[in-house]
Amino acid sequence: MNNRTDYPPWIATFDRWARIGHGIVLHGIVRDVFYDPDQREYVDLAEFLSRRLLRDKSFGFTIAGKWDQIDALTFPDGKMLARFRKAADGKAQPTPSGRGQPYAAGNDGPQPKQPTQPTSLYADPADLLAATRSVIEESNERLLLILDWNQYWLSSPAPLAGDERGWLLRLAKMMRGPSPVPMDGDHLRQSPSLIVILTSDLGTLPPTLYQGEPRIHRIVVPTPSRPERKGFVLRHFDDLRVQQPKASAEAQPAIAGSSRDQIADLLADRTDRLQYADLRQLLSLSLHSETPLTAEQLIMLYRYGEHRSPWRDLSEEKVRRIEEIIRRRVIGQDAAIRHVADIVIAAFMGLSGLQHSASRCQPKGRMFFVGPTGVGKTELAKALAEYLFGEDSACIRYDMSEYKEEHNAQRLVGAPPGYVGFEAGGRLTNAIRARPFSVVLFDEIEKAHPSIFDIFLQILEDGRLTDGQGETAYFGEAVVVLTSNIGAADAPETDDPAVIHDHFVHAVEHHFNHVLGRPELLNRLGENIVVFNPIRDTSFRSAILDHKSRPIRVHLDERYGLNLMISDALKAQLVETARQEHGGRGVVNAIESNLVNPLARFLFDRLHQIRRGRTIHVDRQDGDVNFELREE
Repeated sequence: MNNRTDYPPWIATFDRWARIGHGIVLHGIVRDVFYDPDQREYVDLAEFLSRRLLRDKSFGFTIAGKWDQIDALTFPDGKMLARFRKAADGKAQPTPSGRGQPYAAGNDGPQPKQPTQPTSLYADPADLLAATRSVIEESNERLLLILDWNQYWLSSPAPLAGDERGWLLRLAKMMRGPSPVPMDGDHLRQSPSLIVILTSDLGTLPPTLYQGEPRIHRIVVPTPSRPERKGFVLRHFDDLRVQQPKASAEAQPAIAGSSRDQIADLLADRTDRLQYADLRQLLSLSLHSETPLTAEQLIMLYRYGEHRSPWRDLSEEKVRRIEEIIRRRVIGQDAAIRHVADIVIAAFMGLSGLQHSASRCQPKGRMFFVGPTGVGKTELAKALAEYLFGEDSACIRYDMSEYKEEHNAQRLVGAPPGYVGFEAGGRLTNAIRARPFSVVLFDEIEKAHPSIFDIFLQILEDGRLTDGQGETAYFGEAVVVLTSNIGAADAPETDDPAVIHDHFVHAVEHHFNHVLGRPELLNRLGENIVVFNPIRDTSFRSAILDHKSRPIRVHLDERYGLNLMISDALKAQLVETARQEHGGRGVVNAIESNLVNPLARFLFDRLHQIRRGRTIHVDRQDGDVNFELREE
C-alpha cells in the first residue's frame, strides 16, 4: 500500500518518519481535502492520516485519536476511547465533553454507533497532555495523536502566555521520548507513539518546539500535483459540464476518444497551485453555468469572475493595426512600439509564456522600459492599456518612489495578521482582483526598497501574489511593465539607436547583477528590456506639441465654443525653448508655462468678451506670446 501512486508524493516521507519519529509537524495546505483511494472519498487531513496509519497494521498503532479545541479528543469508536482511558489509569480524568462526532478510520469497515458512550473528551489542553503522557510513558499502548487546527491553539508564538508555556513544555517532553533511551534491536524495530501537529501556518508554532530536535520532523503539505489534478478531473468527469474541444477536420476521427484527456490535461495545466477544494468549486461552477463553457472560460470565470476576456475580443484587424494605433499617442519610439506589438501578437495567438510553462499562469506580457526621462515610457503603458482594455484607467500605476521604505513596500500585499491595516488587504492585490485585465505599471523601480523585488519576482515567475489575509491575486490576464531611468545620467550624446540600445541594456544588467545582486529578476525579464531613444529630433518634438495641445483645443471648443489657432512661429519657439534633456515631458512643460497659464489669464480677464464662434489667435511677438480674440 505504501507504494501506491494515487497517494500524494509527500506521504512517502510521512510514512518513513511515522515509523521512527516521535513527532511530525505538517504545515502548508493542511486545510484542503485529501483523496482516500481505498474508500474513494475525500476527507480532511486528520482523518486521511488516521485511516492510513490504522489501515496498515505494520505501523503498529493500537489507539488513534485527534484533538482540537472545538471537538476535544475524539476516537474512531468507543473501544479506542475505553483503551485510552484505561491506559491513562485514572490520571487527569476529565468530564467527557460530549462534543464532536466519531469519525470512521477505515481500517475495519463501518464501525457500530454507541450513542450512550461519548467519544470525545479532554477539552482542556492541560488535561489532554497529562493523560497523553500517561498513555505514552506508562502503558504498552501505541498511540497516534493528531493535534489539529493548531494555528488557533496559541495566542501568539512569542511571547507565550503562562499556561501556554506549560502546554508546550509538556508537549515537547512527550515528543522527546523516554529516558533512558533503549538502544537494543527489539526497541529499534518498534515504532514509537507518534504526535502529529497540523498547522496551516508554521509561524504560529514556537520554533523552539522543533528546531534542533531530530525526533520531530517537519513536512510541507503542497497543493495537488499535476497528475493529482488530472486524476481528480478524470474521476469526476461525468459531473463536469464543459464544451468539448474543437478539432480540425483531419483530427476529427480521433477526437471522441481523446476529449476527456484533452479537457483533463487543459484543466490540470491551468489549475496549477489550486487545491482540491478549488477543483470541487470548479465542478460546482460548471454545473451552475447557464450554458456550457470551455475549460479555459471556466477557469477564467472562477479566478477572475469573468469568462469573457478582452484578449479574446481583440479582432485580427485591430491586432494588425496595433503599431499604427499606438503611434498616435507615442511619438518617436518605433522600436519600442514594435517590441510591444510582438508581445501582444503572441498573447493574441495564445503562445504567450508557453516556453516557460503550459499552465499559462504568468502575465500575458512582461516588459522593462528603460530610457531617459520624458521619452514616453509611461505614455506607452497607458496607450497599451487603452488599446487592450478600452481606457487609460486600465493602467494601474505604482510610483516606486512611494515605496522606498520596507514598511511601505509591505502595503502592496497588506499587513500580516495582528498588525494595523490587516483588514484592508494589499494595494496591489486588491487592485488586480478588482481589475484582472489591466496593465500593471511599476514606475521608476530603481527608487523602490530592495525587498519589493521579491514581489516582482513572484509576479513574473508565478503570475500570482498572496496578500496578508491569505487571499491570492492572479496576474495571468495582465501585462506587467517596469520602468526605469537607469543609465540616463551617463547616456552617450548620439542619435545612433544601436549605441543607445547597448548602453541602456548594459546599464540595466550591471544594476541588477552588481548593484542589487538580483540576477534572477533579470533572467525573468529575458529579452524584454525595451530601450527608449532620446527625443532630440525637432520633427518628433513638434509632433508631441501638436498631440499634447489637441486636448486644449477640444476643451475650449466644448466649454466656450472657441477655436484655438497657434502660429507656426510660436510652435517653433515652444519646441526650441523646451528643455531637450527632458524629452517629451520638456515639451509638455513648455506648453504649460508658455501657453496654458498665459492663455488662462487672458481668458479670465476677458470673460465678458467670450462668445461662441470666436477664435483665439496665439502668435509670437518680440519674443513673447501674444493672444488675440477675433470674430471669424
